[in-house]
Amino acid sequence: MNANSGQLLVVDDSPSNRELLSRYFGARGFEVAHADCGAMALSMIGQRRFDAVLLDILMPEINGIEVLKSIRQSYTPADLPVIVVSGRTAKEDIQLALELGANDYITKPIDFVGAWTKLQCAVGGASSKPAPQ
Repeated sequence: MNANSGQLLVVDDSPSNRELLSRYFGARGFEVAHADCGAMALSMIGQRRFDAVLLDILMPEINGIEVLKSIRQSYTPADLPVIVVSGRTAKEDIQLALELGANDYITKPIDFVGAWTKLQCAVGGASSKPAPQ
């Protein structure tokens, strides 16, 4: 699969973060859907197929860690890659997300070229194209 032709779910309670991620990855060929909370994300994942999920941790009600745990009950990291995108930068937060099955971890503010590379690696297209600027 070519990494820039898939279905991407962006999960973040911040409208501006959802917009930035959607615009960046949408311009690179992804069809982007978004969810503003964990419950909506889990509902959407149950209803349609996604090639990858970009998941914030700090959200009201169901946080990203709980969403990740729920996703991993049904999908392996190869079946549904999840990349955490969070302002939490402590080693313990990153380690926990990776131990719970996140494919990778991106800290905010987002390095979009780095995020592009990590997303390509997660969906299996790391060598298909260089990171666009």
